Amino acid sequence: MISLLRKYKILAVVCILVFGFLAGGYLYFNLENLFHKEIAILSNNQINIPEFKNRETVDEREEIREEITEERTVLPIVDLEGEPVREETPTATNSFLEIPFTPQAPFAEWAEPIYQDGCEEASSLMAVYWALGKSLTKEEAKEQILAISNYQTEHYGEYRDTSSQDTAERIIKGYFGYEQAEVKREIILEDIISEINQGRAVIVPVNGQLLDNPNYTLPGQERHMLVIRGYDEIKEEFVTNDSGTRKGELYRYNQGILYWAIRDYLTGYHQPIEKVEKVMVVLWK
Repeated sequence: MISLLRKYKILAVVCILVFGFLAGGYLYFNLENLFHKEIAILSNNQINIPEFKNRETVDEREEIREEITEERTVLPIVDLEGEPVREETPTATNSFLEIPFTPQAPFAEWAEPIYQDGCEEASSLMAVYWALGKSLTKEEAKEQILAISNYQTEHYGEYRDTSSQDTAERIIKGYFGYEQAEVKREIILEDIISEINQGRAVIVPVNGQLLDNPNYTLPGQERHMLVIRGYDEIKEEFVTNDSGTRKGELYRYNQGILYWAIRDYLTGYHQPIEKVEKVMVVLWK
């Protein structure tokens, strides 16, 4: 009897231990799942966290910001001695020399050989008259171009193609007697811009067929001269007086196109051009 009772007690203890173990495992499993769910909720920002604001309201902060803005002052820029420095506002460079214009055929006598080949005479005439402060009428332009051509024929036996050097020596200094002129060789683009910025007139020999001027009679003249009277640094264009067309006053060329077309040629009549020389004739007052 005693032995049987002891067996029942042992069985009851075992049952209690087994039940306790199972209950503990069940509780542990559910608590772990609950913990992971809470973590997931927090990571997805699904919990409404109370918002703590500063003591002043949004309207009060705006009022403070406006007060600070109104009280703020901009200090002037001064030099080392405390003197105010004037700030320069960049502006487009559109200034150009007031050089009178004439086409090389003032009355559209393009069929006449003298006017067909009168670009050197016309360019020199425009530049010298600018230097002398003189205006130019169509009648006077025609008269002067004819006189210059006759002068060259009488003194040098040829008027049609005149190199840069001979344009300066024979026409500008010889015919007009104007000495403030110089031929510059092996020039780069910046050299032309520099002369223009110094207020000087520039005459350049060009291959007119490379200028792509729609006003030329195609294909354009291989030996041509024109006057550069200004430079637009914003548009990177030269402002010219191009006597090869009646529409040549203030005619603009892209700086790269015009520089590319610059090419000196020999005095004579359509002498072969064996090399490209970048040359300009500069006049100043």
